[in-house]
Amino acid sequence: MQKNGRASLSDQAYETLRRRIVERQIMPGVKLDIAGLENEFGVSRMPILDALTRLEHEGLVTVRNRVGTYVTPLSISLVEQIYDVRIMIEQWVTPKIILHISNKDIAELQALLAHMQQLLENVTDETFDYRSVTYCDEEFHLDLIRLSDNRHITHWHAALNTHIQTARAYSFRALARSREGQAEHQAILSAFAARDIAGARLAQLTHAERSRAGILALLQTHGEL
Repeated sequence: MQKNGRASLSDQAYETLRRRIVERQIMPGVKLDIAGLENEFGVSRMPILDALTRLEHEGLVTVRNRVGTYVTPLSISLVEQIYDVRIMIEQWVTPKIILHISNKDIAELQALLAHMQQLLENVTDETFDYRSVTYCDEEFHLDLIRLSDNRHITHWHAALNTHIQTARAYSFRALARSREGQAEHQAILSAFAARDIAGARLAQLTHAERSRAGILALLQTHGEL
């Protein structure tokens, strides 16, 4: 029971800290106050350390021995590496997804995109529910990757996508880019529905490269984020 309780506390700390870092409520380069986090969450040190270990594995924080734990900045080099790996995963895994994807899976993914479309209609940059759209975006890509039936690939892809959402939180074109991305998501799903390996690979590559270009433009303008 203690183990399950600790896991639950660790999960809560992880989810909260992850959201704060991704949304840049905690800024890059900031040193995390572990004692302060213990007090804030009302937990012992171990759940906090467990959460920070998970965040370190995702590259969201950097641990410096005998110095402390810091929020990792997003740099041009890191973005290039993230997208190179993401594209490699998606291109490799596409045939495996097509092997497993069912009409039910396609219908569920289409329903997710329909919900996402509703979130993008009749809104402005000020009223845009960025968090909900981001969640749908993450789920769409993860639900596809999960169909590869490879939990390691799914874990790696999820970690990579976290950094992408971090960058989008800075974008003054978040709504515009989300609408563009929605059309690209639909093209991806249509290719998978047609069981078209080449078409799915091309649609995913187009989506990834457009996203990469937008984030790199942000970094070139503002520096590390």
